[in-house]
Amino acid sequence: MYKFSLWGARILIQPKPDLRYLYIEITNRCNLHCRMCFKQYWEDKEGDMDWDLFLKVLDDAEDLPELKMIYFGGIGEPTVHPRFMDMVREVKKRGFALGISTNGTLLTEGVMEELVELGVDLIYFSMDAVPTAANVLNLGHVTSAVTAKKIGELVKFKREVGTERPFIGVEVVVTKENYDQLPEMALYLKRLGVDSMLVSNLLPMTEEQADQIVYDGSIDMEPYLRKLQRIASGGLFMRIAEFQLRTERYCDFVENNVAVVRWDGEVFPCYRFLHTYPEFIFGRRKKVVTHSFGNVREKSLKEIWVSPEYVMFRFIVRASAYPSCIDCPLNYSCAFVEDTERDCWGNSPSCGDCLWSRRIVLCPIPEEYMGKFL
Repeated sequence: MYKFSLWGARILIQPKPDLRYLYIEITNRCNLHCRMCFKQYWEDKEGDMDWDLFLKVLDDAEDLPELKMIYFGGIGEPTVHPRFMDMVREVKKRGFALGISTNGTLLTEGVMEELVELGVDLIYFSMDAVPTAANVLNLGHVTSAVTAKKIGELVKFKREVGTERPFIGVEVVVTKENYDQLPEMALYLKRLGVDSMLVSNLLPMTEEQADQIVYDGSIDMEPYLRKLQRIASGGLFMRIAEFQLRTERYCDFVENNVAVVRWDGEVFPCYRFLHTYPEFIFGRRKKVVTHSFGNVREKSLKEIWVSPEYVMFRFIVRASAYPSCIDCPLNYSCAFVEDTERDCWGNSPSCGDCLWSRRIVLCPIPEEYMGKFL
């Protein structure tokens, strides 16, 4: 039993090994150089998770009784890892459910056939435009065309085998460039055989990118959201971000008991603290500083998950016991909002400016699909 003090109150917490979703960044390298990706602006070095460390993570995962899925994600393209398929086979051999985030461009027919045969449970693709000739030629969305082709091939393999797995999702990041295409894209993905569409927002890394956001009131999103909802009622599962700042704060990572293991073994509570990079919150620059709660080379995942620091962090986030820096009238003059190392209430790291907690930025969280497929 842990005992904490908060605002004069005494908090008692019984730590539990109740981690449900384990995200593993098997690599932070990528075969693409998308201009709006974290990788173009962070301060971190690149690397691949070594095989022995990967096996150690899986060994540790077997000691977590409530674990529902292992998910290859993070900030990188999992398929560039030289042992990507070995890792997939090892996870499935051990009986874990497996999810993967990918741009899809490196998936060969042979790899996709094996992913279906192995029973991989969930694959999320990144795609930001309907791959029409105009989009490819005028806006440079060549990758979307390649990704769409791969999705079509994967759907074909699923139908040939007669299986629902893997569940196929597509994540779309909304900007001023593509917001008006959202209904068209939803219909396109539905025809393609996609099961789910996740509609998220841009997290800007530069001033130029900050001009591309649509959740600052510059765009009336209501007509497009209504169309998306009508399409969703016709069979396409849809998860849609908020497009205006709301009071409620809800962390998908903490509420769903997620931990993220970086390629070097460091353990994080979410994607936001996985790397060090600049972000722009409604035009205000902030530095996000990486914050780990331990390394699986030195401790087990269970030890890290139930450590006092990590347990208290999750309690603070669940209780929203941290300042709301985004709409604070002092946020342009306060030194605490310059980075995420500490907030004015004494919390470290600081979640006060987190756009994930406001559901403006979303990431694939497997929880919604577990009842249907697992």
